[in-house]
Amino acid sequence: MTDKIKRSLDFVVRFYRPDAFRPDSWFIAPPLPFWRRHAVAVAVIGVALAAAAAITTYVALRPETPEKIEVETSAPEPAEPDPVLIEEAPVIEEAPAVKKIEFDNASLSEVVKAIEETYGVKVAGSTGNQPPLTLSYEGNAEDLVSTINDLLGTNLRIEK
Repeated sequence: MTDKIKRSLDFVVRFYRPDAFRPDSWFIAPPLPFWRRHAVAVAVIGVALAAAAAITTYVALRPETPEKIEVETSAPEPAEPDPVLIEEAPVIEEAPAVKKIEFDNASLSEVVKAIEETYGVKVAGSTGNQPPLTLSYEGNAEDLVSTINDLLGTNLRIEK
């Protein structure tokens, strides 16, 4: 016999199993022993019981939601106001208009004219000899005049 054939026969003899090539013998995992089957069943039942206990505890301890109570109410008839108690409503002043205005190297007199035209107010005070003003402003006239006074040290004011 050749060496190759001898090694092949040794391999077959060493790893031979009866019924190794039957169609139903290809299942690799052996069946579970008796005690393991019971252990798996006990574990599944334990998990189911724990879940049931947790759900029962949650249902028992959750706050009860009050049932909606429907009450039928009738609206009272409006009473006529007492003429002695009627007061005039307070006059609410309108908020100053917020507008955007921009200046680019404009003299203070040009700025005052633009403020008067844009906001519809009268600006009083001395414009004097001030450097040109470059400004982009969004707000009301009072705040703009106050800002210009702070920046340039002028005495401008809005006449009512």
